[in-house]
Amino acid sequence: MARILCVWELGSDLGHLSHLRLPIEVALALGHEVCLAARQLDRIASVLGDLPITCLQAPFKQNAQAADQSAVPSYTHLMARQCFSGVDELRSYLRAWRSLFDLVQPDLVLFEHSPTALIAARSYGFRKVLVGNGFAIPPLPVEASAPFAPFATTPRTPEVLAGLHSDDDVLLTVINRSLEGLGAAPLSALREIYAQADAQFLMTLPVLDHFGQRPGQRYLGVEPLKSRVVPQWPAVAGPKVFGYLNVIPSLERLLQDLRSAGVCALLHVRGLPPALRDAYTSAHLHFTDQLLDLSAVAAQAAWVVNHGNHSTLACFVRAGIPQLLIPLHQEHLFAAMNLVAQGGAVMAYQDQNGFMKEIALLNSDPQIRRCAAQVRAQCPAPESLDAEGFIRQTLQALLG
Repeated sequence: MARILCVWELGSDLGHLSHLRLPIEVALALGHEVCLAARQLDRIASVLGDLPITCLQAPFKQNAQAADQSAVPSYTHLMARQCFSGVDELRSYLRAWRSLFDLVQPDLVLFEHSPTALIAARSYGFRKVLVGNGFAIPPLPVEASAPFAPFATTPRTPEVLAGLHSDDDVLLTVINRSLEGLGAAPLSALREIYAQADAQFLMTLPVLDHFGQRPGQRYLGVEPLKSRVVPQWPAVAGPKVFGYLNVIPSLERLLQDLRSAGVCALLHVRGLPPALRDAYTSAHLHFTDQLLDLSAVAAQAAWVVNHGNHSTLACFVRAGIPQLLIPLHQEHLFAAMNLVAQGGAVMAYQDQNGFMKEIALLNSDPQIRRCAAQVRAQCPAPESLDAEGFIRQTLQALLG
């Protein structure tokens, strides 16, 4: 029996834990011991239930200030903003991760969106596997001289590329000075953070990969969130519309426009103020606090509105359901851009003045549904991906 440690450092969506669920289930079935160091301990039960694992608190950047991410041009800047901002701070988190590795003594570690943990792991001999969607596993530069993981919205002009190289050098210096203080070998390039992995479980579909389809890469699909709660729609006529949302600046305007459109709406809004719930609950618009069975929702909904969260997005892509996407940050934005480019979704902004144009389009334009069906046709069947078989084979190979 081996000891496997799963770590999750960045992000707040339940999808991060859902990406780990199948590897954990496979590892347990093979007789291994599993530990999980999670960013948010309070979310474990809703995704992993009562699986027999040991749970620990993962180290992550504390007191991070919310900031506009629209101008972040590459993964380098994401790490500098969300993981650490200087040598002393990074060194403290590296020490914390190293202490956790020393405590658990794993034979293999699964890294779900955990850049700092990967940096800390470089001097350890355990086997390493990357887990996550296309955003959590950035592609390595084809050429060693290329900047590290620029985003799709970043221009590739000579001036921009020169700036990216300079920023890569700055971050590399911060990392190496931090590693030097711990007696660890330096990095020669940022790509080595991810290149050290022995394998990866890319939990997405080619049509949803945030960095674009990767030729020759094994895709494992998207693990759906498990829920048995079936949707209870308002008992009125009108297109059935499901919403899975956070509180956004224009939430009240969205509620007003859904009400005006006369749709049959069922919404799950995290953190919904009681005043808004009371004001907008009506015969045509109901709210639910429960996580619903999204497959059951997809079987009945005419269209859905969400932020482009990967697991939610994928469920409705596989069902061929048109979507209104309101991105909250860059990961959502890149996923939304992929789907909008293929015609299967409409994108809006979280602070825009109204949504009647988008709602009318989704209610009346058959072209969006045709495009959504075409995107669905590009998604391989889960059984053809054989995610469980690939994960089992990989764990057995790495653990002997």
